[in-house]
This record gives sequence, C-alpha cells and structure tokens, in this order.
Amino acid sequence: MRSVILYYVVQAQAAERHRKAQREAPARAARRARRTRPPRRGHRARGLRAAAARRVLTVRGGGSP
Repeated sequence: MRSVILYYVVQAQAAERHRKAQREAPARAARRARRTRPPRRGHRARGLRAAAARRVLTVRGGGSP
C-alpha cells in the first residue's frame, strides 16, 4: 500500500514541476532576451591574422609547430 501512495506522490510532484516550468518559461525567455552579447567581429579577424602568421612562419621554417 505504501508503494502505491508513494507512486501518486511522485506523480503529483512531477506534475507540479511541469506546471511551474510552464509558468516560468515566459520570464526565462524575457531574461535571455534582455541579456546582450558582445559583437564578435573583431575577435575572428585577429584570430585569422594570427593563424595566417603561424602558417607563414611554419612554411618558412621559423615557427615551432
């Protein structure tokens, strides 16, 4: 009998967690939308220049890789 009661308690807790997640979803989406991400334009260009310089040095025999 105890296992049957435990089964229903677990089912009720799972349902409550699901309802809570559904209620919080709009607030979570708004919070993510407010968060700004820095632009990544400059970082990629610097990385490409560094990679090209390493390749040139390697071809010329002056680099370690």
